[in-house]
Amino acid sequence: MSASEDGQERTEQPSAKKLEDARRQGQVPRSRELSTTLVTLAAATVLYALGEQFAHGFMNLMRYGLSPDYLNTRDPERLPGMFHHFLVEGLMLTWPLLAVTFVAALVAAVMLGGLTFSLSFKLEKLNPLAGIGRMFSLQSGVELLKSVLKVLFIGGVAWVLLRGLTDDILGLALQSPEAALASSGSMMSWFFVVVSLPLVLIALIDVPWQLWSHHKQLRMTRQEVMDEHKESEGRPEVKGRIREMQQAASRRRMMEKVPKADVIITNPTHYAVALRYDEARGGAPVVVAKGIDEVAARIRAIAGEHDVPLVASPRLARAVYASCDLDAEIPSGLYLAVAQILTYVYQLKQWQAMGGDIPAVPEPVVDEQYLKGHGMTPDSDMNPHQDQPR
Repeated sequence: MSASEDGQERTEQPSAKKLEDARRQGQVPRSRELSTTLVTLAAATVLYALGEQFAHGFMNLMRYGLSPDYLNTRDPERLPGMFHHFLVEGLMLTWPLLAVTFVAALVAAVMLGGLTFSLSFKLEKLNPLAGIGRMFSLQSGVELLKSVLKVLFIGGVAWVLLRGLTDDILGLALQSPEAALASSGSMMSWFFVVVSLPLVLIALIDVPWQLWSHHKQLRMTRQEVMDEHKESEGRPEVKGRIREMQQAASRRRMMEKVPKADVIITNPTHYAVALRYDEARGGAPVVVAKGIDEVAARIRAIAGEHDVPLVASPRLARAVYASCDLDAEIPSGLYLAVAQILTYVYQLKQWQAMGGDIPAVPEPVVDEQYLKGHGMTPDSDMNPHQDQPR
């Protein structure tokens, strides 16, 4: 439904997304006057700089083509070679002009709107009624007015120049062919340059108009702005589903690290944290997995499948869970308690390998001030739903 159909006016400026979508569809501001001006000025500059060279080159090419050797040719097989020769020589003479004008056309496109490539096809463009509407639109009226002004403006400048050059043009008849050709080339170059200058003024007027017209066509209603904002922010149900998928993927990655842990410290039922210490890397032990309730049970189950030691230390498990992020080193306040656990784990592995006395399960010392500083009560029953850690 268009703005006119739903009663809303397009009063809002186009958003960045609206402009980008329009650009992908090939709808960008374009100024034919800017392209014409740059291409014409580039060609005029080349003709002014190389006009004499062009004149002598074409004069020699014409002299060669009108020589008796070519005019008296009766062998049809020589004609393709002669045509190829003239074509190549003509391109070699004019390639600077062709190259500069091609570059000027690309620069004009980049300056306003940039380079775009779109294969979109709209059936409404084949509608004759829509075509008639475009013929009588404001845009068409402005284009018609510009065309009339260009003809009058440039035609007036050309007429003034021709009046001033009348004596010089008539004087060409009194010169030798070579001198006349050189003089006419110089006059044409100057004439081309001066006549091209009014196009600059027309382009300076047309470019702001095209930018304003482009933004006006892409203006949005308030409802469109609200809908786009809602779409960019995402609908609550979609955002919730994406968040669930992200959490599930993160949980899977976390569970993949549990078999590589050195120890699992448990609550023993509500909390579970997995620690890994890399002696080669140094530093403090790293929390590779943590969770409560169902996640904690899953960590304990995976640890059991891969023979990762489980050590029950409710207060330490709760402290590590509350104060440590995943893949982060434990804080200095827990160094002593974690060191006691890891020492026990290493002693347990040695006992399993060599036998001897069974190491005693330690009771890690966790500073009560540290617990209070992280919102944990030392005397709580370690139920996460009673005293949820931050």
